[in-house]
Amino acid sequence: MFQFKLFVKGKELWGHINGKFPAPTTATDLAKWKMKNSKIMTWILSSIEPHFILNFHPYNSAKDMWDYLKKVYHQANAAQRFQLEYEMANFTQGSLSIEEYYFGFQNLWAKYSNTI
Repeated sequence: MFQFKLFVKGKELWGHINGKFPAPTTATDLAKWKMKNSKIMTWILSSIEPHFILNFHPYNSAKDMWDYLKKVYHQANAAQRFQLEYEMANFTQGSLSIEEYYFGFQNLWAKYSNTI
């Protein structure tokens, strides 16, 4: 999902997914919006396993598809957060060099920051 999000943001179309660019009311603008929305929907469908595609038939917008994916696949991170806090609290230098210790802790901190 991370790569897909970057890809869509790079195409300046993230607003179709996060709701910032809802469907307009004028015919000309709506036609352009539908074209961009269809591109994103095609990208989503080409990014998932073929046997999941039937689950997306009820959805008419990229935002609805994205919201469905988020609802189904988003996991609570409380357990991961606890595990990372535990690892950071118990991380010791031991036989690691200063550099190995520093980068090891920095890696844990980056994972923790991404989690919260």
